[in-house]
Amino acid sequence: MPTHDVTAVLKRRTFIHFAAALGPASTAPALALGYPARPIRLLVPYTAGGGTDLAARIVMRKLGEQLGQPIVVENKPGAGGALAYTELLRSKPDGYTLATGSGITSLLSLLNSKLPFDAATDLVQVAPLASVPIVLIANNKVPAQNMAELISHVKQNPGMSYGTPGPATPQHLAGVLLASMAGLQMTHVGYRGTAPAVQDVIGGHLPLAIIGLSTAIQFARSGQLKVMGVGSAKRSELAPEIPTLAEAGVKGYDASYWYDICVAKGVPKAVVQRLHAEVTQALQDTEVRTALTAAGMEPMAVSQDEYQRMLQAERVKWDPIIRSNHIQMGS
Repeated sequence: MPTHDVTAVLKRRTFIHFAAALGPASTAPALALGYPARPIRLLVPYTAGGGTDLAARIVMRKLGEQLGQPIVVENKPGAGGALAYTELLRSKPDGYTLATGSGITSLLSLLNSKLPFDAATDLVQVAPLASVPIVLIANNKVPAQNMAELISHVKQNPGMSYGTPGPATPQHLAGVLLASMAGLQMTHVGYRGTAPAVQDVIGGHLPLAIIGLSTAIQFARSGQLKVMGVGSAKRSELAPEIPTLAEAGVKGYDASYWYDICVAKGVPKAVVQRLHAEVTQALQDTEVRTALTAAGMEPMAVSQDEYQRMLQAERVKWDPIIRSNHIQMGS
């Protein structure tokens, strides 16, 4: 199954073409120059304190300063994002109501057939905020010190379980892709969040799990579990000593994940362009970058055209995996 080197594009474009991605906010079309004239709402589809919420609050604080208007973050968890996105779509499409999304937001209707909207056409993904490296971890009882040994061990023990923060999450999709590309038979165990999965790995009750790097690294460095590899195509700047799963034995593997902001279809193009330019500028701020890095995230800035190409690559990669494996939220 072909993969797309989204992470390589991310790192290349972030630094080499940052100026093109940024563009001075003053060059935004005249239609958007009066925007915003009042406070903006940002809907977060998850509870406060999680990764999405943290990334949003870090970037939105700076974005509000640049726009000269406060951005009020409201947490609207529930139904896998349906509550927040439904409220977004009910609001006037004028750019005064935003929501956080991710690299797979456009696939939500595939992952949840009960959604009252079509995520691929009703939501417009405006600008990325930060990428979150995904890693494969193993408990210390697993007799493998590297990915090659782990693949051999799993083939000798088909059906080995791996945990994730829940069904239909990016981590779940990453696990299905890993099993497919490495020729493994693995059993998915969906937890309610990352913490219980990690605790079961540390306690020896769960052999493997796919979680965020920032959580894994603290336990790995204290010797409580093993990190077998990072899912992105390139090593993470947050822990460059950890090999990618691709270089560790699964050639071509790339499972990247990131947060972004989106608006409802119908928001004027000039407003979308202004938001993209301002978010990209905010990501250049030293304090913003430091805060994101400290939270285990990598600031992400690409041009609008490049971002749409990245999103399309994600759709091409994950759509057949979701369909062929009948992956659904809550399943």
